[in-house]
Amino acid sequence: MLVIALITSVLPAQAAAPHVRVVGGSPVAITEMPWIVYLEATVSKSNAWSCGGTIVGARYILTAAHCVVDNGIAIPANTLTGVAGRGDLSIDDGTPFTVARIAVNPQYARQSGKEGGPYDSALIETTTDLPGPALALATTADAPYYAAGATARIAGWGLTSNGGTTTDVLMQATLPIVSDQECADSDQVTLSEATKMVCAGLPAGGIDTCQGDSGGPLTVVAGAETPDPADDRILLAGIVSWGYECGAANRPGLYTRVATLTGWITPLLAGDAVAWAQSSDQSPPNVTVRNARQVPGAKVKLRYRVTGETGKTREAITIRRTKGGTVLRRFSTVSAVNRAGVDNLVQWRVPRGFAYGKYVWCITSKDSVGNVSTLTCATLTVG
Repeated sequence: MLVIALITSVLPAQAAAPHVRVVGGSPVAITEMPWIVYLEATVSKSNAWSCGGTIVGARYILTAAHCVVDNGIAIPANTLTGVAGRGDLSIDDGTPFTVARIAVNPQYARQSGKEGGPYDSALIETTTDLPGPALALATTADAPYYAAGATARIAGWGLTSNGGTTTDVLMQATLPIVSDQECADSDQVTLSEATKMVCAGLPAGGIDTCQGDSGGPLTVVAGAETPDPADDRILLAGIVSWGYECGAANRPGLYTRVATLTGWITPLLAGDAVAWAQSSDQSPPNVTVRNARQVPGAKVKLRYRVTGETGKTREAITIRRTKGGTVLRRFSTVSAVNRAGVDNLVQWRVPRGFAYGKYVWCITSKDSVGNVSTLTCATLTVG
């Protein structure tokens, strides 16, 4: 059975069978892990779920993309709330917070129908400063801490056994990192996918993240190999993503590899407006097409404008018969950034054998994260 590391009381519409809470773990005081936060998404009365997250800046939280995406679209910021500094959810302490905006990693393959996977990550900006310290992010320079056998720590408010009951108390556990090849051998991901993620677990199972732990941290201790405790640095190495069942033998948990996120997350943490726009707008692009006219043998100028998208798009163009809609020609543009308020121009040479008359040219636009515009058409007159 497929199990996704998403804790929900009511699953979002796109969710399959979800993952549970830390299996084989023990209670831990929030003072030991002050960077972990609890998140709640309430899209509607019948569509709500909860996840974990990690403080990575004064107003920034890193979580899993599938924790903030519903039906392929990022949820509104005002539907997501959370609390920092609260280890026991039954106690009214800690610091509640609201969300200003959400950025979803554009490389996250939301259109594949899968929950989790490579680049399963999202950055949340809160409306106020967070009380906990920001956890340092692992980079490609921290490769030794991703090596097979390295010790990692997981935590969350999920179920404590596969299909078990929930607990309000923050749970934690330690477990070893698994090699990419061993991860691929578990038949959960391909080797190519495994190299973009990090897997952790025991061959016999028994320790794992589960439903409700999604988005939470997988941490490692850098510098622990030296005798000086001052060298020790806790790094965020992974984000709870997904897995089959919870704590099953030869089924390690799968985590987003934080070291792959540097190029995406660095400009976001710096407040780069373009980076936020490219990661925040999950709506499909809109296309406006212009009527065109030309004679056979000449280059017809096909003009269109793409709006509602600040990143790169690629357009698919078809020439159709007016009656019956038969496709006579099909071609596409290269991926490019659209200029605001400016028409794009595609030149296409009308074959000499094209009969005089009226045709239809149609276009769809696909953005960098897979959103596709509606099919839009205009008249093409030949002759």
